[in-house]
Amino acid sequence: MTSRTPRLSVVILAALALSACSATADEVSSGTGGTIELAISETCAEGSDSQCVSVNGENVLLPSAFERAGVEESSVAGDGQNAVDVTFNADGAEILHALTEKAARAGDSARLVISIGGELQAAVVVMEALEGDQVQIALSPDDNVQEIVDLIQGG
Repeated sequence: MTSRTPRLSVVILAALALSACSATADEVSSGTGGTIELAISETCAEGSDSQCVSVNGENVLLPSAFERAGVEESSVAGDGQNAVDVTFNADGAEILHALTEKAARAGDSARLVISIGGELQAAVVVMEALEGDQVQIALSPDDNVQEIVDLIQGG
């Protein structure tokens, strides 16, 4: 598993998880199926542990295991955003809810770690458990959104 240290990807979960992120005709591609891997981890000080990795500038302990959250559909977000709209299937939404609930209860040092296609994409602070099945993952301007969609669908 690799870490993407130079990029500043941000995952926008809290506000968009409850709203329907509508697709537009401007989308490059959308598809069905795939997975995103999720885990809960703790922050760490750089160099404090051999398992301490940087994920977009956030130092976290590399999770020992990830849960595979099934994706029903993923697509390039419309309106010129460099983001991916994701709709989880029922099992994936259940995993997302359970892990965000666990992360929110664990406190300030807990992070929801997101891996797509074997690459760590983000380590996110979770303020409250997410309900629903939709999220939007905002990416760095350097990221190719279509490649991320393809990685999700290939998972």
